[in-house]
Amino acid sequence: MGTSSFLLFKTGESISAKELLNSIHNVCVQENLFFDSDEDTYNNEGILKYARVYISDAPFRENYSRTLCFSVYDEPYEYQIVSFEWDDAGHEYFKAVVSDDFYDNEDLLLQLSRAMLKIYPDSKIWIEEEWFYTLDDIEKIADMSHNDWCYKNPEITN
Repeated sequence: MGTSSFLLFKTGESISAKELLNSIHNVCVQENLFFDSDEDTYNNEGILKYARVYISDAPFRENYSRTLCFSVYDEPYEYQIVSFEWDDAGHEYFKAVVSDDFYDNEDLLLQLSRAMLKIYPDSKIWIEEEWFYTLDDIEKIADMSHNDWCYKNPEITN
C-alpha cells in the first residue's frame, strides 16, 4: 500500500465538490496538465457528492505512470472526517480531495498542491505523517523538482 495525500478543510468550512472539481480543472489548464474525471455521484437534490479525477503532465495513453488519481468529496461524506492528536489546534478536518499513491510523482503532486493552496489558502495538505503543509510551507520549498519534499516535516526543513 502506498502513501496518499489529502487536501483538508476545517469541518464545516470545506468547498463544494463541484467547485473543487472546477478548480482542479482550471489548475490543469493553467499548469498545462492533462485532466479527466469520471464516476460522478450525485445526491437526490442533484448535488455532486463524489468524483474521480485523473491528472498527468503527459498524455494519459502515452505514460500511465505519470497519472495522479484523486477522489473529490462533498461535505458531509461518510468516513471523511479526521482529527489528529498531534494537531495543537484540535480541529476536525474534512478530507475533501484524496489522492491514491503518488510514488514517483511527488513533483507533480507538489505542482498541484501549490496551485490548490493558492486558491484555498486556509486549507492544508496532509500526507499521512504528523504534520501539515500550508501554503507558506509549500512556497518555501525552493526546488520544484525535489521529489522528497513530502516526506519531510516542513517545521524542521524550513
